[in-house]
Amino acid sequence: MARLCPRKNSRRSNFLALSVSAISLGVIFCSFDPVPAGEDIGRSEVSSDNVPMPPGAIASAESAALLTTTVSEEAGSPASWAGGMILNNDDALKFSLLMMQDGQRFIENVNAYSVVFNKQERIQGDLSETQTIDLKVRHLPSFGIYMKWKNGDTGRQLLYNEDYEDKKMCVKLGGFKGRLLPAIKLEPTSPEAMAQARYPVTEAGILGMLKLLVLHRQNDIKNGQGVRCVRLEDTEFDDRKCYCFLYEYDSPEFNKTYRKSLLMLDARYHVPLRVINHTWTENSEGLTASELDEQTLIEDYSFLQLDFGKEMVTIDFSRDNPAYRM
Repeated sequence: MARLCPRKNSRRSNFLALSVSAISLGVIFCSFDPVPAGEDIGRSEVSSDNVPMPPGAIASAESAALLTTTVSEEAGSPASWAGGMILNNDDALKFSLLMMQDGQRFIENVNAYSVVFNKQERIQGDLSETQTIDLKVRHLPSFGIYMKWKNGDTGRQLLYNEDYEDKKMCVKLGGFKGRLLPAIKLEPTSPEAMAQARYPVTEAGILGMLKLLVLHRQNDIKNGQGVRCVRLEDTEFDDRKCYCFLYEYDSPEFNKTYRKSLLMLDARYHVPLRVINHTWTENSEGLTASELDEQTLIEDYSFLQLDFGKEMVTIDFSRDNPAYRM
């Protein structure tokens, strides 16, 4: 009988620890101000009064010590751990996943929105210049997206609407070429279409990005090791309050693409406003942390001037729109 007592105590301790963790995450998540049904979800000013600071979404002192100093240039420093509950690494991962899943449910029920999209990507080893693109995105009744470039090949247009039977994207060049040449149709995953993008147009927009982020966090939790998640201090991006998380991987074994990721989530709707990802390199000897980040930057995405309330009609996603001249 004496041998059985430690096992009972161990089981009881493990059960208690799991229960406390689950309850803590539930309390933290419920601390966020929900979006009431029927509320105007257009661009609005978010203040600390209507978005309360979640009591548990703070980094532990041990986790904060792991944070690289260069991140503070893009977001805040590790959140203060004085007062309130302390999130350990696993709870921080689960909590960030809960917020992203909530954001995914929200955006899936938004009929359409407009946004200015900035992207910088490393493709086949070369880091592109930042591209600024006006986006119109429709989710319901079917997916459609219209893109117009504001720099680079200024005036270039891309339209994809899954209602078309050919399932192709329509591209019209900008500038003088666009006046002379007709629009071309491409398969979204063709080499020509993917020559200047890391992801196909069928995955473009906030929802597509959220699906990828959720998948990564689910894999992190499933692995149970090899990644450190730290909640950073809240910051503002594009005049919106953001919750910030930093993810750092121990080796490519746990994430073949990303070495480090910085995520800024809109505090109101839990959708990503900025995502900065760094990849792996074998040539890091002698580099400072900031030099390593600069050398390994693979993706930098941001969403600005987000407008969920803009009215859109069928012609906005039609090749026959006379304004597009496709």
